[in-house]
Amino acid sequence: MPTPSSQKFRLSLKVKLGLLITLLIVLSVLLVSDFLLERAEVRLTDEITKRGFTIARDLAASAKNPLVTHDELTLSLLVRDALRDEDVSYAILVDDDSKIVAHGDLNLVGTPIVRPNGLKPLADQMLVQTYADPKGGHIIDFAVPMEFSKVRVGALYLGFSDRSIRQTIATARQQTLWITGLMILAGIGGAVGLAIVLTKPILKLAQGTKAIAAGSFDITLPVTSRDEIGDLTQSFNEMAKSLHEKEKIKRAFSSYVARQVVDEILKHPDEYTFNGERRNVTVIFCDMRGFTPLTERLPPEEVVAALNDFYSLMIDLTIKNEGYLNKFLGDAVMAIFGAPTAYPDHCMRAVKTALAMQAAVAELSAQRVAQGKEAMSIGIGISAGEAVAGSVGTEFQTEYTVIGDRVNLAARLESNAKPGQILVSEETYHQVADQVTATCLGQISVKGKEEPITVFEISGLAA
Repeated sequence: MPTPSSQKFRLSLKVKLGLLITLLIVLSVLLVSDFLLERAEVRLTDEITKRGFTIARDLAASAKNPLVTHDELTLSLLVRDALRDEDVSYAILVDDDSKIVAHGDLNLVGTPIVRPNGLKPLADQMLVQTYADPKGGHIIDFAVPMEFSKVRVGALYLGFSDRSIRQTIATARQQTLWITGLMILAGIGGAVGLAIVLTKPILKLAQGTKAIAAGSFDITLPVTSRDEIGDLTQSFNEMAKSLHEKEKIKRAFSSYVARQVVDEILKHPDEYTFNGERRNVTVIFCDMRGFTPLTERLPPEEVVAALNDFYSLMIDLTIKNEGYLNKFLGDAVMAIFGAPTAYPDHCMRAVKTALAMQAAVAELSAQRVAQGKEAMSIGIGISAGEAVAGSVGTEFQTEYTVIGDRVNLAARLESNAKPGQILVSEETYHQVADQVTATCLGQISVKGKEEPITVFEISGLAA
């Protein structure tokens, strides 16, 4: 059972789908963007390294002869031309003694060159190294040995800054963030829209399920998609149709068979046998007094109308107290309490039903007299005890009933009851003695009993 805290933090499926799809979009965009930016940075670094290598190689080749001839003017011009490239941080030419012969800063010409810490010394091959610039960023250092006729005459040190790379990547990252933001917004909108589309039929299914749980089986949901949800909706409609037909059969069947029996049959249709079993039950027999003379004096239509009024009362009052109206016996009815559904207070339910029958028939009789029709009265017999309950008949037609001495005794008590009387056996009275007002009528002889039985007349419920 859900707790109040789980209800408080409950998220709908629409919100969950929206959050999940949005999260997937955000992660996908960020991962792809980071991957592409990283690849772009690698490619740009490779490109600028190649360009720096080409410039360093060409500059070294151009400065070789002026370096040998000590043409400082030409060397200075070559350095200035190299520095015009915005990616070149420095260009330094040194002689064989590592003294600067050409530099962007003329004040350093003639001084020994000072290399950044951590860089390897130049050998016989071009050396490409990277180090951190104190001003920020990184420098790609190209160290080129210069030889003339296989004799070392000096060296070129060319520094390429990755500043342009970083600016390009920063601009691309900013643009990516904007694009990512727009894609996230679009993704959220698409996720919400998709979630609504996906959850709308599910919500309708939930509403339909609640309607069926409330007993409304006449419901059909539109199938709006050809997918699993559409299949589920179609299955729901078939289930609702089946339940609707089952309910119609149940209502029609209940007109002929007790509701409790119908329920048991529909629960276990393949197992329905209602084999005989001993049950503690209470049986009521209620008979309309003076019915035979009434049929002789009234037209058949009025007789049928009177019987229908009588039966309607008996049925409604029996069902109201969870009883089973078992038989219609002409102008009499037989009702059972405690079978097929067992109740521990089946005897008291029967007594309450009998008192209600007595009051209802008295009111009906008064209405008939006011309309100028014949009066009506009943006699009731009640007997409680053990009986055999089960189905009798054949495989083609069966009837659920109870059989035994208690049934016969209830019928005998009813036949001895005067108009307006409710007679019960002594055993029955003791089961409800503290809940009713009754009068002992002494002993009477009934058919089928060798010894007289003690009879009580119930007149009402105890205050």
